[in-house]
Amino acid sequence: MVAREFRVGLMLGLLLGSVAFVLASVVYNRSLGAVIGLSLLAVCTMAATVGGAMPLVARALHADPAVFSNPFISTFVDATGLVIYFLIAKAVLPI
Repeated sequence: MVAREFRVGLMLGLLLGSVAFVLASVVYNRSLGAVIGLSLLAVCTMAATVGGAMPLVARALHADPAVFSNPFISTFVDATGLVIYFLIAKAVLPI
């Protein structure tokens, strides 16, 4: 199940990242487009994978998956998404 969610997140990230890369490259420049596109790819993949894995982890801990997963997934994906964005920006842009 986690592998399937990873593939779905990867496909969604490729689609959204490609569109964002093209739009940001046209409006701003290719470097910023690369940061935005790669960030979307990474965050979508990570979010789908974590979203698919958390109910399984909750079930293993004998917790209600609905209660356990929603607050944790939201917080984890938001915080990790910012870290991913800044790491990619630092790697791509001359900062």
